Amino acid sequence: MSGLQTPQSEAQWPDILSRQRLPIIATLCLAIWLHATNTLLAATTMPSAVRELGGLNLISWTFALYLMGSILAGAASSLLVVRHGLRDTMIRAALVYLAGCIVCATASSMPIVLLGRTLQGLGGGCLVGTVFIAQNRFFPSHQVPKVVAIISAVWMLATFASPMIGGAFSTWGVWRYAFWAFALQAVLLAVIIRILVRPSSSEREKPKSRLPARRLGLLAATILTVSAAGFEFHPLNSPMLVAGGCLCLVLFVFRDVRSVDDRMFPRSMADFRHRIGSGISTTFLLCLSIMSLASYGPLILIELHGMTPFTAGLVIMLESLSWGIMAMLFSGTAPGREPLLIRCGSALVVVGLVACAMAFSRGPIWLIVLAAIVSTGGFGMMWGFIIKRIQAAVPPDEKDRTSSLIPITQQMGFALGAALCGLIANGLGIKADLSGDGLQTVAFWIFAGFIPFALCGNLFAWRFSR
Repeated sequence: MSGLQTPQSEAQWPDILSRQRLPIIATLCLAIWLHATNTLLAATTMPSAVRELGGLNLISWTFALYLMGSILAGAASSLLVVRHGLRDTMIRAALVYLAGCIVCATASSMPIVLLGRTLQGLGGGCLVGTVFIAQNRFFPSHQVPKVVAIISAVWMLATFASPMIGGAFSTWGVWRYAFWAFALQAVLLAVIIRILVRPSSSEREKPKSRLPARRLGLLAATILTVSAAGFEFHPLNSPMLVAGGCLCLVLFVFRDVRSVDDRMFPRSMADFRHRIGSGISTTFLLCLSIMSLASYGPLILIELHGMTPFTAGLVIMLESLSWGIMAMLFSGTAPGREPLLIRCGSALVVVGLVACAMAFSRGPIWLIVLAAIVSTGGFGMMWGFIIKRIQAAVPPDEKDRTSSLIPITQQMGFALGAALCGLIANGLGIKADLSGDGLQTVAFWIFAGFIPFALCGNLFAWRFSR
């Protein structure tokens, strides 16, 4: 399938969901589904795996290594597309993901499970990077917000469904079958890509770039040190690990923008005066700011407000639902109103954080639910237009690099935000004190502590949308 263009000034759902375009949208959605579901699948399968295999002390690394593999492969996806073409890169990513599922399903110890999770992350992260590249190639810019809305809806569904899928297999006593089920889906994806995505002759004419091992190593160090900082709080080591991770990230960006043949991302990502730099900064800072609810929300709702685990899960589900629903509702906004939508959405993230800080610490429940919806709903209403405007701001030879940068920025923000949540909560003594007063303090500061980051994100959002 080649790139499809339309002269229409406004995207229409019948055109996007036509017989000509629907197969490629379904393919992209399946790729996103495979990655998004396995991000949280371990949350409900690993307890059963630990009971069988041991290694309770390693359970937190099942998420960290998946995230590391995802970010590394996503960062390298544009170079992999240059080397192998879009179709072959997507097929190979699906096969690596398949290998990871098989390793997890047949593991005899927790270290082997960690190997499988790393392979899953590598395959899933590359799939996400290539989805954003394919989205830019197959759809004109005015259709991007609606395509992003569809992808957001799939991500929302995956986030909601994956813990239940893993929990169901674990309840039946066959946790390994959860990974076999996704292995079969990976095979299906590889076959569909082979049939639908045609190799491009222009890709074969491009020079073959090598993979920058040192820069990827810096990126891996960023993720691992920041993740380690959030697992166990130490008043000296934890802040030093976060600082070290941030330094590795700065070195990675500095080295990448100065590279010539093997550059992974656009040079302008580090230029805050450029639309790409301000757009990427907006994405990173706001994604970093909204991780509190996912990280510690259920614990606070259960321990402080007396909710059942099921009810707390419904509140977290509403957070995901609001992102997807708002993305769908605002996907048809006229181009002239996009800057206003970006500014309003970024402002709602701040409003949501303030409301969450007040509501989660003292209630009432209806305000907690409203605050959770507002914070991520604001992000959903502007997300498609951020992607559209970032992709429109780069020359054609930088579009693949820019497309792969967007999901990596999002995931890096989530990773650093989760680590900072751990620092704040553990620094306030959450493990030692689950009393009402102690939890109230934690509930306030894990949201209020991110307000400065969200305000900085708003400044970049205003610059980006001018």
